[in-house]
Amino acid sequence: MATLSLRIRDDLKRKVQELAASQGVSLNNFINASVAAAVAQHETLTFFGDRLRDVDLEALHNRVAATMRQTKPGDGPTAEELRQALGGD
Repeated sequence: MATLSLRIRDDLKRKVQELAASQGVSLNNFINASVAAAVAQHETLTFFGDRLRDVDLEALHNRVAATMRQTKPGDGPTAEELRQALGGD
């Protein structure tokens, strides 16, 4: 595991310490979790950006909207409805 020296404003450090304490974790664990969340968010956005790069977003929106119109409020689409909306067999 790597060790990192971090320079942080005093006021920000106090706020982060308070947040960590309110969640019952150490400052180190809070910072690790925050950095991991930022990395995961970036990787997720990159993944979906790559997946959607060549997708006709208007057509995708229309397919999702058509599926949503077929469902009743409070009911999620079935697995079969999702397969059909995605053009599956």
